[in-house]
Amino acid sequence: MKKTTIGIGYLLGIFFLFFGTSANTPDVIYWNGNERLSWADFEGNPRWDYSDISALTSSGIIHYAGCKEGKIIYKVKAYFEKKESWVKQEALTQHHLEHEQLHFDITELNARKLRKALSEREFKCGEEAAFDSFVQAMTDNWQIDQQAYDLMSRHSMDHEKQTEWFYRVAMELSLLEEYSE
Repeated sequence: MKKTTIGIGYLLGIFFLFFGTSANTPDVIYWNGNERLSWADFEGNPRWDYSDISALTSSGIIHYAGCKEGKIIYKVKAYFEKKESWVKQEALTQHHLEHEQLHFDITELNARKLRKALSEREFKCGEEAAFDSFVQAMTDNWQIDQQAYDLMSRHSMDHEKQTEWFYRVAMELSLLEEYSE
């Protein structure tokens, strides 16, 4: 019985951490168009075994699904994990910070795409597997976008491609403004 109580308490804690407030927590920053990342937000220890990576943004898209009045309800948020994000000394430049910020912006862009797609589709209670598959397909696309950005910008080394991605993501965020939080 103790394990169940601890498990439920843990789940409630996670729920309130992510959905009880839109405010940032000590370890998590929720995407906000008015706030940009700073190097102080990168609190993790650098991975020295990643010799070709000088900074890493750990971001994600969370969704919570429940059931109400016969329909699956959800909440989608883009977040940045401070303790999992890191930077090496050689990357402490504004250019590299802008590259990492764009990773976070791509996360928000894909959160908006997910919100839009979910607004156009209704899942009934009992269709949790279909809902999860739908969300998984959208988050797979987010990962593809992240990889394409690094590949095309050569991890920020191609300034021209980096700038192209900046404008592309800014335009798409603007077009999906109605799906922001």
